[in-house]
Amino acid sequence: MSSAFSPLAAPDAWDLVVPEYVRELQPAFETFARDALSRVGVRHGSRVVDVAAGPGTLALLAAREGARVTAVDFAPRMIEALRARAAAEGLEVEALVGDGMALALPDRAFDAAFSLFGLMFFPDRPRGFRELLRVLVPGGRAVVSSWVPMERSPVMNVLYRSFAELMNGGGAPRDGMMPLSDPETCRREMSGAGFVEVSVHEATASVDYASTAALVDAMVRSSAPIVLAQRALGSKWKDVEQALLDKVVAEVGTGPQVVLFNAYLTVGSRK
Repeated sequence: MSSAFSPLAAPDAWDLVVPEYVRELQPAFETFARDALSRVGVRHGSRVVDVAAGPGTLALLAAREGARVTAVDFAPRMIEALRARAAAEGLEVEALVGDGMALALPDRAFDAAFSLFGLMFFPDRPRGFRELLRVLVPGGRAVVSSWVPMERSPVMNVLYRSFAELMNGGGAPRDGMMPLSDPETCRREMSGAGFVEVSVHEATASVDYASTAALVDAMVRSSAPIVLAQRALGSKWKDVEQALLDKVVAEVGTGPQVVLFNAYLTVGSRK
């Protein structure tokens, strides 16, 4: 079964948000990356592949632990950012532009495989899961992360619902839902690809913003759906941005705000 095509399944959306994605979202996303690495037991010498690696959130953490890391992403500017960050730290990471649904990597080459908030957007998720399985050694483990329904993060839910309303229902997940947004679907899709011992775990990262205006500004700069809307609207965007801020303030006040990022980490093993 394939998911409907999403604008977030194209590299352009993610190229647009570099480097603001790193600046605004990296600290929160590192929380999930550390959790994912700990669940697999990555250590010095482990062979790790990070699919839809973005700017290297998990890949760099694994490399710092002495893992031998290959990172793959379809967005060239994300890979450029990853390479630059690895070079600045003197870390060795093989960083490749590539398709997570057709990895140009050998069978049974890695001890651990990850896709954090990437595979969930693939047009063909089953292929993505099967590719993770294919490149793992027997006994190797994989972790795929996805978002809990947005209603569990009230402030963020208000922001994206307000954005969707301003975009006449487009540009944001319907009813705050995204792919792989319930544990049963996570288990079913990973198991369906051939993984065994599949389990789903929740994780949360919290980010403080000085005000509602600071939160909206951060999302306007770093959120791929919102940046895509900015590009499409051109000179009309400023009015939409002000309307977005007004709608969010009307519901949550002027701040400060504590935003929760809630995720599922789905873990499975290859026989």
